[in-house]
Amino acid sequence: MSSVSAALTQTSKEFASALSAQTSTGNNMDKEDFLLLLVTQFQYQDPLNPMEDQEFVAQMAQFSSLEQLMNLNTSMEGLTDATENQQMVNATSYIGKQVSVTGNKIGKVTDADGHTTVSTFRYAFGDNVKEGILTVMDGNGNAVYTETLAGKAANATFEFNWTGLNDKGQVAPDGTYTVSLAAYNSAGESVLSDQVVDATVTSVITENDTVYIGLDGGQLMELANVRQVSVPKNNVTDSTKKTTDQTKTTTATNSSGQTLTVG
Repeated sequence: MSSVSAALTQTSKEFASALSAQTSTGNNMDKEDFLLLLVTQFQYQDPLNPMEDQEFVAQMAQFSSLEQLMNLNTSMEGLTDATENQQMVNATSYIGKQVSVTGNKIGKVTDADGHTTVSTFRYAFGDNVKEGILTVMDGNGNAVYTETLAGKAANATFEFNWTGLNDKGQVAPDGTYTVSLAAYNSAGESVLSDQVVDATVTSVITENDTVYIGLDGGQLMELANVRQVSVPKNNVTDSTKKTTDQTKTTTATNSSGQTLTVG
């Protein structure tokens, strides 16, 4: 074997060894590896047939482009992380607010006083429905409660408030449930439905690069599926009551004979 062949064989072995080490650690080759490859190529090049200047410049240009692409990729990853963090920060403003979220996950929660709260499920059909069935299923896909649907008009919104009882009239355990709709028109064809869940936001989390909101029923829904955000009705009532009380207090303490109008 000639010295040139031996040098090329040695280069191949060293490069294969470096590549194997990168693979075993789960890392991809970076610019440092490519520069090492270039230096190794210079080290074992044929002294009687060295690399031409043009070829050297071309390879250096390729490595420079590679470095710029890697830096751009790193910058894009940082931008993606920053965007996700900003989404999570923005989503925290939803905590305590009532939201309408696309989906069919409802939650059942019972507090220490024995008061049970179940998420409100609303739906609308794109065609007139002759008959159908609504099913509440537990986390294992078992039917807990079923309800027969009579005729439903298209484009009208219907509300389902589950009592938390199963088909036997027994109290179902607290947890997250799925509402399934099967509806048919007069021709026996399936009718699609638009489904949303109304609940109050209690938390915000990030999981697998996706931002979720935690609802008071215990279920997690994607932030991207939020369709409406509003102040809970009880908060509006409390605010109105507070304003009314303030008005009464102002009028009562003004004894100079003057009439004050508040609001």
